[in-house]
Amino acid sequence: MNRKRHITAVLICTLAVYGFVGCGKRQNPRPNATNDAQKNMPVDETGKTSPFGRYKEPVTVEIVQSVNPSMPIPEGDSTTDNYFTRYIKDSMNIDIKVKWQASDANYAQKLNLAIASNDLPDVMVVGEQEFRKLIEMDAIEDLTPYYEPYASDIIKQNIAGTNGKSMTSASVGGKMYGLPGVRVEEDGYTLMWVRQDWLDKLHLPAPKTVAELEKVAKTFVDNRMGGDKTVGIVGPTVNGRLYNDFLSPVNNLCNLDGIFQAYKSWPGFWIQDKDGTVVYGSITPDTKVALGELQKMYKTGILDQELGVRKSADEAWKGGQAGILFSPWWHGYNVNQALANDPSMEWRAYAAPTANDGEWYPKLGSPTDCYVVVRKGFEHPEAAFLLNNFLRRDESKLTEKTQLDLSYYPARVVIIVSDECSFSTRVLRKYLKGEEIPKFDPLNYKLLNSDIASAKEIKKEPYDDLSIKTWDTASKNFGRLYSLLVGTGAIVDAADQGIVNKVYSVTYSQTDVMKKKWTNLKKKEDETFLKIIIGEESLNAFDTFVKQWKAEGGDEITAEVQKTVQR
Repeated sequence: MNRKRHITAVLICTLAVYGFVGCGKRQNPRPNATNDAQKNMPVDETGKTSPFGRYKEPVTVEIVQSVNPSMPIPEGDSTTDNYFTRYIKDSMNIDIKVKWQASDANYAQKLNLAIASNDLPDVMVVGEQEFRKLIEMDAIEDLTPYYEPYASDIIKQNIAGTNGKSMTSASVGGKMYGLPGVRVEEDGYTLMWVRQDWLDKLHLPAPKTVAELEKVAKTFVDNRMGGDKTVGIVGPTVNGRLYNDFLSPVNNLCNLDGIFQAYKSWPGFWIQDKDGTVVYGSITPDTKVALGELQKMYKTGILDQELGVRKSADEAWKGGQAGILFSPWWHGYNVNQALANDPSMEWRAYAAPTANDGEWYPKLGSPTDCYVVVRKGFEHPEAAFLLNNFLRRDESKLTEKTQLDLSYYPARVVIIVSDECSFSTRVLRKYLKGEEIPKFDPLNYKLLNSDIASAKEIKKEPYDDLSIKTWDTASKNFGRLYSLLVGTGAIVDAADQGIVNKVYSVTYSQTDVMKKKWTNLKKKEDETFLKIIIGEESLNAFDTFVKQWKAEGGDEITAEVQKTVQR
């Protein structure tokens, strides 16, 4: 995707959090520190311990990093001695020691090798599966005593904004083992993006239901709107996913979740019934119905005939062949590349198709998918909080001072207010209408001031007309504003209509049995579903799959997931 990395991890703090961190004063906020370490605490100008304090004596923190090797390093800097490390030294008196660095593609593998050999740095950023493994190994510190005194107020607020989900993710047995990242909620929504210019030429309304979607897609194909190779609905590529799942629940392009959820089918998610019973969404009767409809779409030629084998979806939609696709709100960041091929091309987002009851049932990921953790025995666990406190407060200033990519900032986990997109969209709408905009904290909505400043230059009058002709598509900030006003705008409209029913998986991590059997079960699921859709297997193959899935470990895994819910 052609946008700046948009990973926002969500940390949450509800009243239950205070059960984790305690209510009274702590006699020793650093129980595992030596006497010397206890004397060297991060303090403010008055000598009091502070989330923005500075150590009296230097503290060395060993880290590992995931970096983008294609990002340039400013002259005079290196990957281990740069503006960020010097800022940290000046502000906190922390000396950063880099144990190793790896590219984004290789980081997880190298990290897992380090975990397996118990060769850990002092502080590191880990994903969901690594986090659970480290807790099982008793290899990382309980950060509960450090959260209240050392996490900054804005980080606590961002965690609290996830209604307990992030703190629950970061905690086991009432103990907080990691500082969780927080991402924007909108990353999880799968929107229907449609060629609005084709709809207008054919005098068609935007489809709201599956039946209307099929009619529109068929009309696109019959009228060869994209030429001889017109694709009604473009689908997943050879390396893509048919739908988001609990291990990869957000930011997946051109999947088919939009159609599944119209049947109240949420494959890949662990769903809890009203009576508390957990079921895997891929084996429900509703999923079978959805697969049957997708099979029909493929057979009639309105669903991508290269489904599962197409090398790149870009060829279809940016090249002007495709009429409908399902992607996140930030799809607008990529629209410019399509406009380079055809300036009249117009993609519009909708919260559709809806279910038979007129409601929208989007799958959403956990607000948190990564954590900052501290090696067991390290004497300064609070340093993990300080590093992120200063970053959260000063990020805008830092990026103004250096061109060095933020991936080089030590122990960085992205923590943002979870409603960043929807709030920004509402404010921009008010501004364009000439209405008074609400006050907001620029630390939480760090791009909003610049969004407002450029809004009327990029979005031309009439401001309530989102047609592509009313945009300055050459502007640097076009992709973001288009994604907010058109992409997130569809989510905001659905919320205002009261039709949004958010669907979460009851877990986003693997159980013990799952670690042994999930790869084979998921492979069988993916192959069976694809074969059903493209007609290589009949719909009855679904029933066979369900029986095999249950017998080959699915029932055992379901029982494990049920236990985690009941704890």
